[in-house]
Amino acid sequence: MNLLTRALQRASHINLDDVEASTFSVAHFIQALQEEIQANERGKAYTTLSQQLSQICKILEEIGASRTTTTMIRHAKRRILQHARPVRHQQETITQAQMLDVLHIVNNLDTDADFAVKGVKTSPRKKAMLRLYLMVAACYALRQQSILNLTREDFNEETFTYQIAKGGRHGEQVVRSMHSSVWEAYSDYLKVVGEYPLFTDGSWLSAGVKVILTQAGVEASNGRHGLHRIRRAFATYCYHQGIPLEDAAAALNHADSSTTERVYQDINAKQQRASLAMAAFADHFLGIPQQLTELEKQLEDMTPWMSGVFTYGQPSFADDPLEPLYLDDDGNLSSLDNVVPAPRLELGTP
Repeated sequence: MNLLTRALQRASHINLDDVEASTFSVAHFIQALQEEIQANERGKAYTTLSQQLSQICKILEEIGASRTTTTMIRHAKRRILQHARPVRHQQETITQAQMLDVLHIVNNLDTDADFAVKGVKTSPRKKAMLRLYLMVAACYALRQQSILNLTREDFNEETFTYQIAKGGRHGEQVVRSMHSSVWEAYSDYLKVVGEYPLFTDGSWLSAGVKVILTQAGVEASNGRHGLHRIRRAFATYCYHQGIPLEDAAAALNHADSSTTERVYQDINAKQQRASLAMAAFADHFLGIPQQLTELEKQLEDMTPWMSGVFTYGQPSFADDPLEPLYLDDDGNLSSLDNVVPAPRLELGTP
């Protein structure tokens, strides 16, 4: 709200009618919004600024803004973020072992009377909602908004359908087979949800996920816990299983494979760095540097002799010729008379 208010003041707009006086007025407001972010929000995380812009669109929709206005802001989002030069934190993933710890907590939420989110103990309905929310994310690696858009009509015993909420294919129906864990969580939720929509509070759900991941001991070096960890885990799984990039992109509902490709490239870069670290560890653990040091000492001892060879050439024995040595069949020293010549072989004999 503060960012929206400051942007309105910078654009010299008093209310929404001023913003929507014409498309030029909307463009002027977007420019003011961009300047306000550049002046006061520079250096924030990319995801934080992206969420702020999305929230501004939601606020404008709630106070009656036209679809044209919010669409213009959303289309300008990438340009606004580029000028703000936000910080991109490395996206983190979650391991299978960590996910099992998370599921253990999730499946016992209904019996945990002390479970609290934002300092408030949680009702049975909200705990059931949080469980379904996490199970859908775990099985389908969806974005938060895609899950929040789900309705009762999207669930049935045989198929699982949902609306793609982001990307160039907005509104396309995608069918996913229903996983038994999701259906069980959904059935349990129906017993307590009443007339409420399936998912009612995205902010509370995000906070609930953070509480559970923290309890499970899942670390977040950048301080962010969210469902994108699961999407990252799915992309990592596809990469290691050799699943084609296009198939992984389709499963993640990316409008094109460029986003998925960045994840694949990042995973590949991590593997290369890990390989270098393992090679260095192996050298250290096996004493390779010590062995190299001994070899270098031997080469150093040979250096004066090698230097003479390169400077004066190979030694000559013209003045004191060496007598040839002969070996008999048993490998013992012998005279030339006792040496038996080797049989002559025909050309081509193996």
